[in-house]
Amino acid sequence: MKFLRYFLPLGLFAVAAASCSDNMEDDVTLTPTTASSEAIAEGSTIDLLLHRDITVKYSHPVKIVNPDGITLNGTPVPGAVAKVCELNIPLPLEAGKDYTLTVAPGALVRYDHPEIAVDAYSLKFSTRPAPVLDTELSDPAATAEAKALFGLLRSQYGQKTMSGCMGDIAWDTQYYDIITAASGEAPAIIGFDYIHLASSPANWIDYGDITPVREAWEAGAIPQIMWHWNVPRLNNPKAQLSTAPSRFSPSNAMVPGNWEYDVMEKDIAKMAGYLKLVQDAGIPVIFRPFHEAAGDYGYGAWFWWGAEGVEVTKQLWDHLRDKLMNQYGIHNLVWCWTVQTLNSGELASIDLLQNAYPGNDKCDFVGVDIYSDTDLFSDFDTFYLTRELVEGKKMVALSECGNLFDPETAFPKGETWLYFMQWYENQSGQFGMYDYSPAETWRQVVASPYTLGRDEVKALRK
Repeated sequence: MKFLRYFLPLGLFAVAAASCSDNMEDDVTLTPTTASSEAIAEGSTIDLLLHRDITVKYSHPVKIVNPDGITLNGTPVPGAVAKVCELNIPLPLEAGKDYTLTVAPGALVRYDHPEIAVDAYSLKFSTRPAPVLDTELSDPAATAEAKALFGLLRSQYGQKTMSGCMGDIAWDTQYYDIITAASGEAPAIIGFDYIHLASSPANWIDYGDITPVREAWEAGAIPQIMWHWNVPRLNNPKAQLSTAPSRFSPSNAMVPGNWEYDVMEKDIAKMAGYLKLVQDAGIPVIFRPFHEAAGDYGYGAWFWWGAEGVEVTKQLWDHLRDKLMNQYGIHNLVWCWTVQTLNSGELASIDLLQNAYPGNDKCDFVGVDIYSDTDLFSDFDTFYLTRELVEGKKMVALSECGNLFDPETAFPKGETWLYFMQWYENQSGQFGMYDYSPAETWRQVVASPYTLGRDEVKALRK
């Protein structure tokens, strides 16, 4: 497309001209307006999440005079807007199709010289096929209850997010109850933790009493159970989670004859007994062990199960799944793998995530833990990176957060977290709302048409 060199009048166009290029080879460029900075190239295949509209950039200010001349596969595209040297065109795209975008000759004119028509432009591209979620659980012997829960999660994914928060540090509902009262709505998902496995049963913690889980399930909530797995240091009976020196060696723990192996097998057997009680009660649970395994790829792991690298963590994941499913007959679990997405505090690469991932055949969905400084946040880049990891075949959840994410901002741009799970706040032994999103933010989020609470989920379970 060629334009004559010219001098803009003083005033508005003098300012506008500073943002336009006089380089004839750069008269038209195409860039997406969402998360990516890459242009849509001729003949390329694009992702619908990244390309919801495009901007055609011109060397001089332009004006639309024939909107019907801006077409997609021959159909006029409504809503195109000329902004000085740019033409923004919304793209009503569908997955798995070929497209030709055309700006017909005479559809645009130069703003300052309307007698000069802008040359035609066309671009051919395609869209990726729609990703297809896995329809079966990774455990071929999954219980009917687990299958039903998985089906419920799948039915809402992409349309709604489920609210969630931890119940307590371990095996109670104190924090969940506080959030329920503050928000005016009980969260759909409640978090439990086998963090005190070594101490149970005791007068202050007894995982053998599944009353909290049963009552939550009967009320309509979905239980998520994680496992902050504490193990003893060598020659020190004090349990630990960290990667401190003289640590429990995860690679040794998978080799019979080592003391670590004996410790781990005893813990797995004990936990399996507690999970069996939940299974026998007909309660399916979201199960999230070995969370945050890689820590921050640049700064290192902070839990022992990530201390010897991602390959060992994946072996631990396989070992635990094999023991629970094949030795102890635990089949009421919907397995959640927690994806680590940070590298020295910045968003990690897809290669790092792939190297650490057990595989789509070894989990049922993936979660990401995000602690944002913003009271009400969205994080499209992290969501998209994680979706790319699983090739769109697994649901993506916000498996931990401090402040809440904003479904009103997130969902329209395709950031469709399956659920969010706010971590508990405890100061001086007291549960409350201290540093994370306040009550009014909770009320705002649960009031969103994109958010499902406990009562709505209970109705869907029927």
